[in-house]
Parts: sequence; structure tokens; C-alpha cells
Amino acid sequence: MTDPMRGVFRGFDIATSGLRADLQRAEIISANLTNMHDTGNATNEPYRRQIVTFEEVLDEVDGKGGVEKRAAGVGVARVEQDRSQLPSFYQPGHPDADEKGMVLGSNVDLFQELVDLSITQRSLDANLNAMRTYRTMLQSTIQNMSR
Repeated sequence: MTDPMRGVFRGFDIATSGLRADLQRAEIISANLTNMHDTGNATNEPYRRQIVTFEEVLDEVDGKGGVEKRAAGVGVARVEQDRSQLPSFYQPGHPDADEKGMVLGSNVDLFQELVDLSITQRSLDANLNAMRTYRTMLQSTIQNMSR
């Protein structure tokens, strides 16, 4: 006989994994914004924008036909540097300026980070709404069982 309570809170677990991934993404965006004005030169590279890549997380569950893979949420697969070209600008008195007065700037774009932050906020809201909906469904189920 299978446990009737098995997997009851699975919806919460999936939504929670989305919240965790989004919080990590928000931390990376915050680091990008914090370091966007870091400069460098040929020997000292400036801050490079960090990019978050998500992946689907699967659980292996014993089923009737053997082991099945079932959705278990989302996670951060990796955080990597944006390898796009670094901007350079002319500022002869700058400590990072080379002999020609050129300084390398960070490749963080304020507007891109604000868009990413907006997307992250919407994703957080969606996961919270999913948790609320799942809670309501469980409450309704419990009420119907007690009648």
C-alpha cells in the first residue's frame, strides 16, 4: 500500500526551489550593479557581468515500470562571466589608464540589469502566487475530507 500523504507538499517544494533560484539571481544582479563602475587595464581586468543559467531539477521515483523522472523544481545550473567586449574610454589621469590614457570599463549595462531585476521580481511573484494557490487547494481538500 502506498502512503496517501506522499507528495502532498510537492507543490510547495517546487515553488520554493523557484524562490531560491530567483533569490540567487537577484544576488548576482545586485553584484553586477554594485561593481558596474569597476575599471581596469591590460594587466588588471575590470569587473565582468555575471550571468545566471537555470536548469530543471528532476527526482527519480520508483514507478510501476521502473524508475521515473519527475519534475522537482528549478535550480541554478551555473553562474558564468559575460565574455562580451569590454568598453574602453579615454581618461588620461585615471589610475587604470594605460600610456595612451585609455581605461577599460565593466561590461555591465544598467538597463539590462534593471530588465533582469524586473523579470526576477515577476518570477518571485509567480512562485509566491503558486504557493498561495497550492495552499488553497490543500485547504479545500482537507475541508472536503472532513465533511
